[in-house]
Amino acid sequence: MRKGPVFLGKAHIHWCEKCNVPLISEKCDIHGEGFRVDLTPPADVRFAFEKDIEFIKREFKAHYGVDVGEILDGKIVLLNKTPGEDDVYEIIVDGYIFGWLRFDPLELKWKPGLKIEGAMALWKRFGKEMKKWVIVDKGAKEPIKNGASVLPVGVLEAEESIRIGDDVIVVCEDEVIATGIAKKNYEKLVDKNERGTGIKTRHQKKVQYREGKKATMEEVLRANRSALEERVREAREFMRKTAQNTNKSIAVAFSGGKDSLAVLGLALEEFDDFAVFFNNTGIEFPETLEYVKEIRQELEKKNIKFIVADAGNAFWSSLSVFSPPGRDYRWCCKVTKLGPITLAIKEHYPNGVLMFVGQRKYESLQRYKQPRVWKNPWVPNEIGASPIFHWNALEVWLYIFSRKLKYNPLYENRLDRIGCFMCPSSSLAEIQTLKEEKPQLWEKWESELRKWKERFGMPEEWITYGFWRWRQLTKGQKAIAKELGVKIPEKRTWEPIRYSLEEKDGEFILRINTRIILKRIKEVAPILGEVSEDKNSIRVGTIVFTEDGVRTKSREDAIMAYYLIKRAYECVGCGVCVGKCPENALKINQRTRKIEVDPAKCTHCGECMEVCPLLKIKNPQEGSQL
Repeated sequence: MRKGPVFLGKAHIHWCEKCNVPLISEKCDIHGEGFRVDLTPPADVRFAFEKDIEFIKREFKAHYGVDVGEILDGKIVLLNKTPGEDDVYEIIVDGYIFGWLRFDPLELKWKPGLKIEGAMALWKRFGKEMKKWVIVDKGAKEPIKNGASVLPVGVLEAEESIRIGDDVIVVCEDEVIATGIAKKNYEKLVDKNERGTGIKTRHQKKVQYREGKKATMEEVLRANRSALEERVREAREFMRKTAQNTNKSIAVAFSGGKDSLAVLGLALEEFDDFAVFFNNTGIEFPETLEYVKEIRQELEKKNIKFIVADAGNAFWSSLSVFSPPGRDYRWCCKVTKLGPITLAIKEHYPNGVLMFVGQRKYESLQRYKQPRVWKNPWVPNEIGASPIFHWNALEVWLYIFSRKLKYNPLYENRLDRIGCFMCPSSSLAEIQTLKEEKPQLWEKWESELRKWKERFGMPEEWITYGFWRWRQLTKGQKAIAKELGVKIPEKRTWEPIRYSLEEKDGEFILRINTRIILKRIKEVAPILGEVSEDKNSIRVGTIVFTEDGVRTKSREDAIMAYYLIKRAYECVGCGVCVGKCPENALKINQRTRKIEVDPAKCTHCGECMEVCPLLKIKNPQEGSQL
């Protein structure tokens, strides 16, 4: 996990006190100047849906014993996902940060906490009826306000449920003066003879507590209309000029998520003639597939071409070759996304296409650094462009609500990530939500993980604590494993095709752990050069393939021969190489789902070797190992 704030754009919003709604510019269209609300970067803030509010109320009720719905209900509530060990959400209401929910990756549960403003709101309504409070004597008031910790000697009274690690509020003379973490249980907090820190307080210089009126989404839209329409105008102008400059057929990449929906909406406003691409990875949420089907029907009524790039069963059939994907091992994206979309573009737009996508700089540091218009080396016939690159999630949702666009219903089920349901980039919190909201989907994936757990000899925690999401553990993951007291290998490897290499009498002899099928090698051998054969061997230049192994004159040729064998045997038919081939010399055999080469067309350029996921992702350092 990256330490420190990650600024991917402005880390604040504005708020209209009279409307009691968030603003995407400095001014409200109705009341003029708003005030600034600073947020934790990257500040990709979004609206809380009804189930989000229910979830917040449930977790705060369990910890503080009171219903925070008295403060949140009927108001516009925002959620800001912030960096942390796992998911952390700031909760914004009435123009201040009320508190947060943090998922603990060790205890595997959500933990709520309050900023001073939130604590003031609860204490004002509930007083000692709530839980997790400590009252201190007036002599400790100013030191604590200035950042001092609470010592047991200064505690007058405390709520009995307090345990070490709990978030608590600190009160003096009926005024909330701090929030913090309990370092002692209740019994020791009220023991005047106890030494050491009782509560480690959080320092908060500026307090912005206020109570605002209830508000509706219509009021939010009215307050933000001019600023939103300016964002729309700029995005549409960008789309228009980019289309003119590239002079290619226009398409929109539609995933079923909010960002691609916004881009689709903009395209409908700007263009009369364009296509929509949907990539069915085969691991989509069922609700997404149903939603996309509805959108497709609506678009086809408007005579908009809708193209589906379908990966079919590619992910599940590729598992045996690659093993589970990881954040540092994203073979799944190449197999289920880039391959199918490359083939679809090649089929429908052989001269290339301008693809408008919903990428935004607030999503990650990698996307922040990416240009607004780019060429993807994995998809040679596509120019990508992002009209909403500078938008944050709040602006995306305002646009969707303003146009009354039909959005994916999964967003109303506490799911931030509307993509592959078992993406390795998911946080433990998102996996927990998946288990709660979509247990059958999680059970399907967990059953696969259990097979790999046994193959790798991993402990149960490899699944429970999400260690499967890395091929090679990060420093943070190793620290978690140590704290849990479990042994997780630093790196997991899975290699169906194993090899040995020796040098003998001026030749390099390569052997693999199975018989070499010459018929299959012949189907791909033109990639390396002109092919000749006799009864018992196939020759490509100085490389000689036999059923027992490979003979070459150089180590480099041995490496290339090994790569070719891997591609011949482990090919999953993703099609990335087919789209990359400049001579159209490659095809996917529809029966075997593996590549074949047309020797009459192949020029042995090697470009297909440069993009094959088996070589670029699965074994990026295989050559040096050989």
